[in-house]
Amino acid sequence: MALGNWRGKNRRGYFTFNRNPDLFQGRQDKTISAGPLRRFWKFVTPYKHLVILMTVCGVIRYNTPLVFPWTFKVLIDEVLINPNRDTSQKFRTLLIIVWGLIFVYVIYALATFGRSYWAGKVGQRIIFDFRYQLYLHLQRLSLGFYQSHQTGSVVTRIINDIQVAQSFVGSAITNVLMDITSLITNLTILFYLNPHMAWVSLSVFPLYVPSMIFFSRKLRTLTHIEHSKIEEISGDLHEKIAGIEVVQAFTREHAEARNFFHKSKEYFRLVIQKVLYSSVSNTLTDFLTSIAPVIVLGYGGKLVLEGRLSPGAIVAFYVYLRQLYDPIKRLTELNHVLQTSLAAMERVFEFFDILPEVVEVPQARPIQILKGEIIFKNVSFAYEKQKGVLRGIDLQVKPGEVLALVGRSGAGKSSLVKLIPRFYDPNEGDVFIDGVNIRQVSLKSLRKQIGMVMQENILFSGTLFDNIWMGNPEATREEVIVAAKAAHIHDFIMSLPKQYHTEVGERGIRLSGGQKQRIALARAFLKDPKILILDEATSALDSESENLIRDALKKLMKNRTTLIIAHRLSTVMNADRIVVLEEGRMVEMGNHEELLRQQGLYARLYSEQFKNSFLHHPLPGPKGLSEIGFF
Repeated sequence: MALGNWRGKNRRGYFTFNRNPDLFQGRQDKTISAGPLRRFWKFVTPYKHLVILMTVCGVIRYNTPLVFPWTFKVLIDEVLINPNRDTSQKFRTLLIIVWGLIFVYVIYALATFGRSYWAGKVGQRIIFDFRYQLYLHLQRLSLGFYQSHQTGSVVTRIINDIQVAQSFVGSAITNVLMDITSLITNLTILFYLNPHMAWVSLSVFPLYVPSMIFFSRKLRTLTHIEHSKIEEISGDLHEKIAGIEVVQAFTREHAEARNFFHKSKEYFRLVIQKVLYSSVSNTLTDFLTSIAPVIVLGYGGKLVLEGRLSPGAIVAFYVYLRQLYDPIKRLTELNHVLQTSLAAMERVFEFFDILPEVVEVPQARPIQILKGEIIFKNVSFAYEKQKGVLRGIDLQVKPGEVLALVGRSGAGKSSLVKLIPRFYDPNEGDVFIDGVNIRQVSLKSLRKQIGMVMQENILFSGTLFDNIWMGNPEATREEVIVAAKAAHIHDFIMSLPKQYHTEVGERGIRLSGGQKQRIALARAFLKDPKILILDEATSALDSESENLIRDALKKLMKNRTTLIIAHRLSTVMNADRIVVLEEGRMVEMGNHEELLRQQGLYARLYSEQFKNSFLHHPLPGPKGLSEIGFF
C-alpha cells in the first residue's frame, strides 16, 4: 500500500494523508522479488478512481477524432458527388455534419482538459507518496548505509529517479489504454470499410515486434547505466562543493575540473548512444508507418478504378490508416519512456530493499532512564567487511559517573559510545541501561534521553533558534534562551542584527568553530539528557572558546552519566575513571594517578603528550592538576 490515502481537503484546504513511517516495515522481504511495476502499482492503487477518470477522459479524447474521417466520407459520397440528391438536401446534410462536428469537438476539448488535469494531479500525488515513503525509509536506515553511499547519490535517487518514474504515471498508465482502444476502434472501422485493404494495410505490422523488443532492451540497459553515472557525478559534485575550502586550499581546482570533465564526458557519450538507439527506433517506426499508406493508396486506387470502392471510402480509409499508425508511433515512443521509468523504479526500489541493520523488536517499549547506569556485557563489534573493532568489552558505568575513554586513533572509542544510542548493534553481547537491554526498547525513547556533543557538530540551514530548538521541539522560546545562556552563546546571538533569527548558512558556515560548538552545547542543554556523550568536544578550539565551552560542560555534566572521548589527556585527568582501549580491547582502567602508577599504555600516552612540558610530572599529586580539565 502506498503512503497516500488522501482523504480530501480539510478546513484549511490542505490534503491530509497517512504519515505512518513503518508502512513498509516487515513487508520488504515479501516484495523484493516482485517486479518494479508491480511494486510501484501499490502506490497507484489508492488513486485508482482518479486513474479511471483520467483514462475515460483520455479514451474520449483519443477516439473523438475518429469521427472526422467518417463524416468526410459522407461529405464526399452524399454531398459532393452524389447526383441523386438535390441541393437543399445536400445543404441540410452539410449543416448536420458541421453542427455535429462542433458538438463533438466541444466534448473533445472537455476530455482533453480532464485528461491533462487528472493525469497531472494523480501523478503528483503518487510521486509525493513515493518520495515521502523513500525518505521515511532512509531515515530508518543505519549509519552503515550512509557511510557506504555518497550524499549526492542518495539525493539523486530521491529527486531525479523518482521524478523520472513520474513519466510512467503521466504517460504510460493512461496512454497505453488510450492507444489500445484507438487501435481497436480503427481496426474495426477499417475492416468494416474493406477487409481486403485492411489486411494489406497490416502487412508491415509484424516488423514492429522484433524492433520494439530489441530497442526496449537496449534502452533500458543504457538508461540504468546513465542513471548510475549521473548519480556518481552528483555524489562527487556534492562532496567537492561542500569541501570547496579544502579544494582551494590545496589548489585542486584544475584537477577537480579535469576529473569532472572526464566523468561528464563519459556521461555525454552514454547519453549520445541512448539518443542514437532512440532515433533509430523512431526513424524505423516512421518509415514503416509511411510505407503502409503508400501500399494502401496503390491497392485502393485500383479498387476505385474497378468500381469496387467509392472515392469517399478510400479517402476515409486512408485517413483512418494514418490514425491507426499514430497510436503505434506513440506506443513506440511510450516504450522508451516506460524503459526509462522502469530503470528509475528499479534504482529506487534498490534502496527500499536495503533493510536497516538496527530494528526495533515488535513489542519494543519506551524506556525511562532514571539512574543512567550503563553496562556493556561481553560486547564485540565490527563494521561490515572489517576485522573486529571491539572485542570482549565488559564495562559498567555507574549512575552520574564521568567515564573517559582514551587510546590511540582506531582503538574503538567512538564505536563503543555509538552502541549506546543504538546507531549500531553489537555483533555479540548486549548493552544495558538501568538494567534494561536496549534492544528491547523503542529507539525514539532511547535516543531522546541521550545527548551527544561531537568534535564537528552539524548545524542545518535555518536560524540559530531553529538549530538550538531541535534539541527539544517541545521547548518554549524562554527555555531556548536559558539553554543558550548556559552554553555561553546568548550574548553572541544578541549582538547579531537579527539575533536568534539569524540564518547560519549550510552546515553553519557563517559561524566559527567555537560558536558552532556552543550552539551544539545549547542544544544538549535544551534536551536535558540523562546520559551525555562528549566526543572530542573541545579539540581544535582557540583558548577563549575552549574556556567558555569547558565552563558550559561543567554545568552540563552535573548529575548526568557522562562518557568523554579525548585524545588530549589534559581534558580527562579528573574523570572519575579512565578506560584505556587498544585495538578494540580494554587494557587499563582507573583514575589518572592509578594509571600513571601502572606505567602502561596510559602512562606512555601521557608522557608523549606532555614531554618537555611544564605539566610533565611522573606522579602528580591530587592538587597538582586539579584546575586542568573539565572540572
